[in-house]
Amino acid sequence: MQIDRRLIESNLPSKGFVEEDTHHRYFYHEYKGRRTGISTYTSHGSQYKTYGDALIRQMKKQLKLDTIKQTADLLQCPLSEDGYNEILKSKGLI
Repeated sequence: MQIDRRLIESNLPSKGFVEEDTHHRYFYHEYKGRRTGISTYTSHGSQYKTYGDALIRQMKKQLKLDTIKQTADLLQCPLSEDGYNEILKSKGLI
């Protein structure tokens, strides 16, 4: 599976993530105006224009998701902000 980095970076803010641009692009999840402690980041390097299975697996852990499919759905848009928040609520993370 391959996901374009620009797609990831454009979709995360619509899922409740706030972007901070430093050496990497960090995305911090917020729920009801407060940070939840869940975050991920993307790299600026040219070798990271697309994210393959290994990087998606790392993001899965950072995003506290159970499957690669959930992660891909979050990053590519089928999973909404409300759907993601429900997953986090069911795990007691928010």
